[in-house]
Amino acid sequence: MTPVSSKPSVGFLGLGTMGRPMAANLLKAGFSVTVWNRTASRMQPLMDLGAKAGCDPAQVAINSDVVITMVSTPADAEQLVLGADGVAHGLRRGTVLIDMSTVSPETSRKLADAANKKGADFLDAPVVGSKGPATEGTLVILAGGPSAVLDRCRPILSAMSKTIVHAGENGKGSALKLATNLMLAHLSAGFAEGMLLVERSGIEPQRYLDVLEAGTFRSPWYQTKGAGMMKRDFSTHFALKHMAKDVRLMQSHAQQLGLALPVTQAIEQLFARAEQAGLSEQDYSAILQFLDKAPVAS
Repeated sequence: MTPVSSKPSVGFLGLGTMGRPMAANLLKAGFSVTVWNRTASRMQPLMDLGAKAGCDPAQVAINSDVVITMVSTPADAEQLVLGADGVAHGLRRGTVLIDMSTVSPETSRKLADAANKKGADFLDAPVVGSKGPATEGTLVILAGGPSAVLDRCRPILSAMSKTIVHAGENGKGSALKLATNLMLAHLSAGFAEGMLLVERSGIEPQRYLDVLEAGTFRSPWYQTKGAGMMKRDFSTHFALKHMAKDVRLMQSHAQQLGLALPVTQAIEQLFARAEQAGLSEQDYSAILQFLDKAPVAS
């Protein structure tokens, strides 16, 4: 296995809400970073910080020791890596490809296979956290892949995170991410229903937060996302459309495992209806807005 130096060159592809601040933290940590994004204008803020601009995904891979991809969907990840000018065409023996997108375990294993065929290594390393932690470098990274490869890449991953959890072999980082986001989807829907019940009962919503904080439910989530929901602030940190996609991936993965997730199935339908109601681009906490206006079933 070819060793990666303490400051390997990094290629970062996908500069959306999460990717841009993550790449910025790598630059701040002193890594040489080459960036690429389908919408080229998104590269300029990183170039202003010292990043190089890549011509296409394959060229970025050719010139990088470690390549990171961070996109929205399994289809996007596959196109970015396996497409005509994709990352896979530029991988070489000893390169590490790290996909930090939230995708299915099956997609992660497919990308791992493509990397391995080129003599490269692969980690699926999705993240827990949204725009704020991505900016602050305090994400939680859930890694799937060989422990030796993870150890080689820890300096890079640590520049973007506060915690790294090794879930196991390739695909298990993605599986753990789906299970984690399952709890977020459930939490947001349950909190929204509870808060609406409190409001319609004529109780000051702050009392709801006070009770949750005083009991065994205590969580920083209530002080951030919950407080924002109480104010009807749905500024986008993690878009509802992405949560809806993740819940669909949860259901698909569960079906492949022969596992029933009836509550998640109901929440999948709830988020799908919220998407259809035009809330796709708002934060996933806007599920409250949807429920607030939803007709009562007879």
